[in-house]
Amino acid sequence: MKLTKSVLLGTALALGAGPVLIATTPTSATAAEVEGPEVKWNLSLWGARRGFSEGLEGLAQYVSEQTDGNFEIELHYGEVLSASKENLDGLYLGAFEAAAFCPIYHPAKTPALSVLDLAFLPVETLAERRDLIESLYQDPAIIADFAKWKALPLMGVMMPNYQAMGAGDPPTTLEDWQGLRISSAGGVGEVMAGLGASVTLVTAPDMFQSLERGMIEAATFPYTYAFASYRLHEVSDWVTDNWSMGAVVCHSAMSESAYNALPEQYKTLLDEAVEFGYDLQIQKYNEVDVENEALFEAEELYRVPMTDEIDAAIAAAVQPSWDAWIESASAEGVPAQELLDKVLEAAAE
Repeated sequence: MKLTKSVLLGTALALGAGPVLIATTPTSATAAEVEGPEVKWNLSLWGARRGFSEGLEGLAQYVSEQTDGNFEIELHYGEVLSASKENLDGLYLGAFEAAAFCPIYHPAKTPALSVLDLAFLPVETLAERRDLIESLYQDPAIIADFAKWKALPLMGVMMPNYQAMGAGDPPTTLEDWQGLRISSAGGVGEVMAGLGASVTLVTAPDMFQSLERGMIEAATFPYTYAFASYRLHEVSDWVTDNWSMGAVVCHSAMSESAYNALPEQYKTLLDEAVEFGYDLQIQKYNEVDVENEALFEAEELYRVPMTDEIDAAIAAAVQPSWDAWIESASAEGVPAQELLDKVLEAAAE
């Protein structure tokens, strides 16, 4: 059953989380300019502008255009406001009004949210991942994760599903994966190890050289943009064909007090801006996929199919990976099994 906004509000208040933002579809009635006072929010990010941040860029663009600049959300890149691992702390202290963060950087800070980072969740598309994220933002355990930092969910910061790309003979059989030197991390890395691969972790800037020199034979990355960004296709011979290994899911949060201080029309506008931001991020990823697939075709990369043998081996490796998360998250007080069941049910729908 989908929670209504009033029910969710009551749950949030009971947890001390304040009102919770639910994304809604823009309507023609609110498409015109929105009148209101001058409000400026600062949003903390790291790195440079990229596909990862296009959804937040779209959100900021939308609220600015609809208010003629009266509601401004300024995105600050390069960790100028806060280190990436301390963005939640900055929200808690009121250092800025909004921030992006990745639970994988600090699992103990938001243990419930880590469920979305599990490998091989049955989520095929970015649109499905968006719907899953928004559905999960209504769960009391997730609300409590944000509330610990005096924050509310703003929108998910999505990355595409991971694939593997590598050099040498394509690993088309389960035996080929035995001892394969692959750079991978998190739940995906655990599953790769379950296939028999020799898993290590090479930093992204060192990936090209490591693959070119044979220090590793393959790497897992978000597909397609990360492979193209680090030019791995130039020194590779193969890529897995739509294996959908899962993805790291990051998020953006807003200060509860900053949100509560907004006039009602700006709160409604944020709902619309979230939808616009998601659509823009998906569009940008799709556009770059077309360009990158052309590059991969030019390199004549072999597409490694998912065989029944490999699929069975992955299924056998995935469950222990999920079980390990359930044990770890449960120790943090998270209703982990219940949360994973909700994710699988929502993904199936």
